[in-house]
Amino acid sequence: MLYAILKFIYRVGLQVFFRKFEVRNRHLIPAQGPLLVVSNHPNTFMDPIVIASLLRQPVYFIAKGTVFGSGFQNWMLRQMHLIPIHRREDNPDQPISNEEAFSASFRALRDGQTLLIFPEGNSFNQRRLRKIKTGTARIALGAEAENNYTLGVKILPIGLNYSAPTRFRSNVFVNIGEPIEVADYLEAYVQDKKAATVALTDEIRNCLESRIIHTPTDEEDTLARQVETLYKKRLAATIPATAPPHIHDFILTKAIIRGINHFSQVAPERVNAIKKEINHYTLQLKRLRLHDALLGKGPTTILRKSAIGLFFLLLGLPIYLYGLLHNYLPYIIPSRVARAVTKEEEWYAPIMLTVGIFTFPLFYWLEVWLLSQWIDMEGLILVLHLITLPLSGFFTLGYWDTLLHTQAHWLLLRMFFQRRRLIEQLQKEREHIIAQLEQARVEYLALQNTGS
Repeated sequence: MLYAILKFIYRVGLQVFFRKFEVRNRHLIPAQGPLLVVSNHPNTFMDPIVIASLLRQPVYFIAKGTVFGSGFQNWMLRQMHLIPIHRREDNPDQPISNEEAFSASFRALRDGQTLLIFPEGNSFNQRRLRKIKTGTARIALGAEAENNYTLGVKILPIGLNYSAPTRFRSNVFVNIGEPIEVADYLEAYVQDKKAATVALTDEIRNCLESRIIHTPTDEEDTLARQVETLYKKRLAATIPATAPPHIHDFILTKAIIRGINHFSQVAPERVNAIKKEINHYTLQLKRLRLHDALLGKGPTTILRKSAIGLFFLLLGLPIYLYGLLHNYLPYIIPSRVARAVTKEEEWYAPIMLTVGIFTFPLFYWLEVWLLSQWIDMEGLILVLHLITLPLSGFFTLGYWDTLLHTQAHWLLLRMFFQRRRLIEQLQKEREHIIAQLEQARVEYLALQNTGS
């Protein structure tokens, strides 16, 4: 019961927290178990919330044993379908035994349940897949062995891709893969348990890596993000018309990373040269408080957008102030709580989501109650006022974004007149970088077409 209530609340909360919540291949999710769901783990507690919200059936979570504590806490976590598993890195001085966790997992699969496992073990706010542990394969194959290889266990790989994991109103792209049939490994498991376990683990890794943005190092990820900023819009024109719109960004980023990997191997000096050029250009923008997207527009376009933005800001100011007055406290409290509770960025988003689920309804209910008591507001008027509270909150967020963009437009316009030569030099640098990226794309595609 508690699980069902929390799932409903979080499902609603996710639609508010994320600007875009996009799912690819939702139809591949099996409607029932026995099922093991595996995923990368970039965003701590947010990851199981996102995945559980997509599955119709209840989900049981394999969680590290350190989250369990007192009797009441253990009871609460078990009501939320958490199964503890102990890891050597959590208690290096203690003997490790996961017999209870494996037994509980075997029982769950035998009963046709769905388990969620993050085979990386820990959560890291990075765009890469770390070493995959063998626990998932051991549970899947072990459950089959305990039940005479008749369960029909499947493993569903899910890739989680966040645009900004710790930020409110960011985007998440959930990339679901074809289920892995554990039955394909049972014959090999009978012959050699270790080899079959390793082979299944390797397939899990390959499936997950193909469904996420994977950059091997922080340095490569930084370069990929810079190229995305400069070149993704130009590159978007090359996407096949048949590709669904919600996977465009994913396709483009994967293509950029493949290109970087290729040229890092065959022409590292060329990559280093363009990296230096991009870093210099990016540093100049940062010093001037400008954004790359603005440099690709001419003064006429900037002036027109500035005028439109200013008109919207003036017209929408009363609604903005109304929304700010009624939404500021429930909006700011989750952020303050997250930063007070932890210094680890990976926990900011789930804490903000959890606290926000309570602060917004609580503040809205309190305000409606006070209005009904103080000024005798009731009936339809009270209901209409309640509806305006979240709507004005969303308007306030949009208004603030418009304000920031309009400020940036006016800043660039001022520089066009005061420091025109500097802006023209930056635009030339930008054009030169994009020309090099375009040339690299043409060469890479030529190699691909010739099969080299």
